[in-house]
Amino acid sequence: MKGVMEQSSQALMLRGVVAIIFALLLIFSPGVTLAAGAFSFVMLFGVYALLDGLSTIWGSVRDREGHWVLMLLVGIVSVIAGALALGNPIVFGTLTLAIFINLFAFKTVVGGFLEIISAYRLREEIDNEWLLGISGFVSVVFGLMLLFNTFETVAALLLIVPFYLLVAGAMQIALGLKVRSWQSDLAKSKV
Repeated sequence: MKGVMEQSSQALMLRGVVAIIFALLLIFSPGVTLAAGAFSFVMLFGVYALLDGLSTIWGSVRDREGHWVLMLLVGIVSVIAGALALGNPIVFGTLTLAIFINLFAFKTVVGGFLEIISAYRLREEIDNEWLLGISGFVSVVFGLMLLFNTFETVAALLLIVPFYLLVAGAMQIALGLKVRSWQSDLAKSKV
């Protein structure tokens, strides 16, 4: 159990840090014109999706508990989306913006539902599972907003995504720290 909790806390904090770095790069990228912004956004998304997908795959395969197969599938979808974005960002950004937005939205909704389910299942085992539930809820709401507003302007998307990533990243880091704390409490109780 100790190893699983340590790996889970590390994976959560890594995902949170990657999300916050991605958000800050989107906020502070210099000279963002609409075209350059879309290209930069696709490139940054590709890197984020690859790192997020790889960390999700790593965590799900190492832990193999609960909904690990679903998390593995979410990670694989994320890696594929990242590879497509980085493979040809101009084509990916200009010809498939709707597909990109829907892939990102789908990944966000599925991941959010899995976080909500996990929070519900953990409610009797841990305190403050609401952190995971809130992170999941924010993900689901954001993903649904994207699904129902697919053809909104790229500028609006560039404003919404950093906010979402900052909130989701902060929640994942907080949850990772909480899991680390639970691990410490378990170790102390066994002494």
